[in-house]
Amino acid sequence: MTIRTAVTGRILAIVLTQAIVLGAAIVFAQPALAQMANGKPKFVGNVTGNSVPANFNTYWNQITPENATKWGSVEGTRNQMNWAGADAAYNHAQANGYKFKFHTFVWGSQFPGWLTGLTQQQQRAEIEEWIRLACERYPNTWAIDVVNEPIKTALPWKAALGGDGATGWDWVITAFQIARQNCPNAKLLINEYGTENDPPVRTTYKNIINLLKTRGLIDGIGIQAHYFNIDSMNRSAVTTMLNDYATLALDVWVSELDIVANGSDAGQLAKYQDVFPGFWEHSAVKGITLWGYIVGQTWRDGTGLVTTGGQERPAMVWLKGYVSGTTTPGDDTQPPSVPAGLTAPATTSSSISLAWTASTDNVGVTGYQVLRAPGASGGTFTQIATASSNSFVNTGLAANTTFRYQVRATDAAGNVSAVSNTVTATTQTGGGTGGGCSAAPTVQTQWQTGYVIEPVRVTNTGTATINSWTVTFTLPAGHTVTGSWNTALTVSGQTVTARNAPHNGTVAAGGNTAFGFQVSRPNGNTQVPGDYTCASP
Repeated sequence: MTIRTAVTGRILAIVLTQAIVLGAAIVFAQPALAQMANGKPKFVGNVTGNSVPANFNTYWNQITPENATKWGSVEGTRNQMNWAGADAAYNHAQANGYKFKFHTFVWGSQFPGWLTGLTQQQQRAEIEEWIRLACERYPNTWAIDVVNEPIKTALPWKAALGGDGATGWDWVITAFQIARQNCPNAKLLINEYGTENDPPVRTTYKNIINLLKTRGLIDGIGIQAHYFNIDSMNRSAVTTMLNDYATLALDVWVSELDIVANGSDAGQLAKYQDVFPGFWEHSAVKGITLWGYIVGQTWRDGTGLVTTGGQERPAMVWLKGYVSGTTTPGDDTQPPSVPAGLTAPATTSSSISLAWTASTDNVGVTGYQVLRAPGASGGTFTQIATASSNSFVNTGLAANTTFRYQVRATDAAGNVSAVSNTVTATTQTGGGTGGGCSAAPTVQTQWQTGYVIEPVRVTNTGTATINSWTVTFTLPAGHTVTGSWNTALTVSGQTVTARNAPHNGTVAAGGNTAFGFQVSRPNGNTQVPGDYTCASP
């Protein structure tokens, strides 16, 4: 990321200074009992440079090398490996029973400069060697950030890993395949910034994660939680974001947390008190790593928590007391009450409106999960959306189609209520199908100025295989398509035509495929597209 590159020189200067005391770093083999998260089911960790600070064990019980396990730090000169800083962190973790995370195998920054001068075949061989050597040297590695910032930081040598390919992210999949082959016992994670308060970025991130999940290649999700995203969020926003990630059914790791707030002690303290419990108490989060803690030695000024003289800033004083005084995953084990009186008070040819009586909770309800099943009977209920209040409109539906709905409530600790009563509703006649196929879109996520429709489920309703399909729909006035995937999409006025991509045009009778798209809209406008039709030759 650009902002990180700007301070690379400063970070390297600190790393070189710390390298002088490398020999002393591995002496810290005393029993690690003082950390704030000792005895907790979740860790609170931090980063190290080329040595481990003398007071590290006072606070933290997980280690991630900040720069020492980045490829450019290890192999700045081809075939000359510098493992010193990585060794220091790994040895300290082993001696104290800490989890050691390797950060990172593949990243579009801080990689060896000589790599870009090689052929793709040579690059691929070097990538595989780099990953193999790291896995062999650190066999007890707990987890690995296999790919760092796949969305935010372009990878100049991704072609060596297969490029975008059919999925759009083949290079990420390949990197995880190589990592799984060489590090079969480590948790394989992906890591990204900017997903916390940017729903479109989070949607793309979730799509990548699902590509890996369906292939059995990923064990957890890394969200960086840097100050430039977190400082503008509150606890409710953090919980909503984590609830979204929880739908993926993978462990979440807060990987690079830091907070500046307004730069003052009071501002930093207030922000930690507000957002940290949102992370710590959420059942999807299994551990939190802060990105530095010594004032003057963090990658961003203002994020430090302890001075070089050992004086703790107010946020650190609070953080120690809060973490050591809590039991996770949440003392709160009581689920919210069951949502009552679910009804479908209104329908159109492409939407069904739902309403229910709000749930209650001993701490507080944070939202609702909306579940849907096809038809008046049979089929399986699956979660299609989350709602922040006791109403929801399911849009983009096929006309004259019946669905069943249920809702359940969630709280900040991740407790989920039992499901509500079931309500059955049918969209009004008109639109939605045509030819030998049907199109059934789902609003995956939406915000004030846009939304993502994913998936648009294209189903072959005929009795023979189709080899192509075309879906058309109408955009509300002022809406603009800003991206699409798994389709060849064109726009004429407000009419959108989505044709199959080369890889998903053939659909067997009764089978289905899908595509998706993203749209921007005027602030405050809540409309979404309608009048979907599908045709096949």
